[in-house]
Amino acid sequence: MHRPDISSHMALFMVRYGEIALKSPGVRKRFERVLGQNIASRFEKSGKECRIQVERGRIFLWSDDADFAALAISRTFGVVSYSQVTETSSAREDIFRVAIEVSKQHFRKGTRFRVTARRSGQHDYTSMELARDTGSAVFLANEALRPKVDLTHPELEIFVEVRQNRSYIYIGSEPGPGGMPLGTQGRMLGLVKKPRDIAACWLMMKRGCRVIVVADDAAFAQGLTAWDQNLKVLVGEYSDIPKLARNRRADGLCLGWGTDEFDSHGAEMVEMGMPMFYPLIGMGREEIDGLIARISA
Repeated sequence: MHRPDISSHMALFMVRYGEIALKSPGVRKRFERVLGQNIASRFEKSGKECRIQVERGRIFLWSDDADFAALAISRTFGVVSYSQVTETSSAREDIFRVAIEVSKQHFRKGTRFRVTARRSGQHDYTSMELARDTGSAVFLANEALRPKVDLTHPELEIFVEVRQNRSYIYIGSEPGPGGMPLGTQGRMLGLVKKPRDIAACWLMMKRGCRVIVVADDAAFAQGLTAWDQNLKVLVGEYSDIPKLARNRRADGLCLGWGTDEFDSHGAEMVEMGMPMFYPLIGMGREEIDGLIARISA
């Protein structure tokens, strides 16, 4: 597998996605491309550089600003999880060496650990053999600290992922928002008058929809700009929503209503003559409040 010419000082991230993998080959490739472009766009808008390589099941990103890269990836829809990784060859000796280097950054006296390995491609070892042998190498290299192997409840888990002739060693992963890449689905108008409307718009964005926000104050929708840096906010244009939707070529209207508002105003919305979406309709108050806090964090 060809690798771009990347300086060794750059941080490398492995990005994972979920639902995209279930699509047909043509759609999957398009969604992978959009996901990579969405991540790269965040760097471009901040005047920073990165290198991205899209592979089946994974996206690899190199950046000389690890903190910014982690933040950008974590706010990109379609990302299920990501890890900062160390790359080496698929040779066992190289994997042992890097795993030992990684372990020494985290081991303390009596650390309980395990090694989890997975691989794709043809190799002269199985995943189980690789995990066992890497664990032995790590144990012996840290023997003075009296580590303990704990396969059930480890304090520290070292992951080894082998993909063809390359390997990636890392400790844990961080969650992304999941969902579908922004811009792969339709376009929505989101009426934003209160915090729960922000949550409704965010959920539609998570499903891959571009949302045009209609609000009394642009600042009220500021929490969403961290998730879509190209977010369009229309201030005070409530007078003719159907006309606005046609002019903006929106496919539907997003509302943050609960069952009480739906019961009292639902009939009025039928006259809009366009699809209506109520993403929060089955969610409890505590769940919605948690979502609002996450969006603005």
